[in-house]
Amino acid sequence: MRFARSRGRVPFPGFFRGTAVSERLWLTMESLQGQLLIASPTLADPNFAQTVVLVAVHGKDGALGLILNRELNVRLDDVWSQVSKSPCLRSEAVRHGGPVSGTLMALHDRRSMANLVVADEVYVATELNAMESLAATDEGRVVFFLGHAGWGAGQLENELAEGSWLLLPATSDHVFVDLDTVALWKLAMTDAGRRQLHAIVPVKHVPDNPRAN
Repeated sequence: MRFARSRGRVPFPGFFRGTAVSERLWLTMESLQGQLLIASPTLADPNFAQTVVLVAVHGKDGALGLILNRELNVRLDDVWSQVSKSPCLRSEAVRHGGPVSGTLMALHDRRSMANLVVADEVYVATELNAMESLAATDEGRVVFFLGHAGWGAGQLENELAEGSWLLLPATSDHVFVDLDTVALWKLAMTDAGRRQLHAIVPVKHVPDNPRAN
């Protein structure tokens, strides 16, 4: 497997340009940036079945997300030489961010290295110098991705209307938790179900386990 060198370039040029992008793109609808897309049990597309996707960018021109619960059979330190000549102290598995090919990206919790702010303590690094700094230390929470998920204008909205996805505000615990594919999906489904119950039932009547009688 070969990794593309980012050389400061980012996927979906124009999406990763800070808060001005949100102001420019998001004028008439509510942005889903920072939300988790949780695949419905009926979603049969093998690219997304039982996935949990973090929406990094969402606007009228489309959306970009990263699948959180699929790993590639490759470790970062095994392939880092294809990305940079700088040291790499991380040995975690690289995750499969989605079916759209692109340069290496990282989710992390270090604000000073953020190329994009997604949610509280959840940031995206796309530029090579930021990823070199993240790879050069084993401190902090960092996940590297190859590939991403992309939606054209209106496509994600249509999938939501069809019931393909459940929504849940992302937290850093969702993003960086060490769970396998199915376990994270089940956890996110449970959290989304509990959130929906809280929206329609008084809090004191909602059990810790929504499936409990």
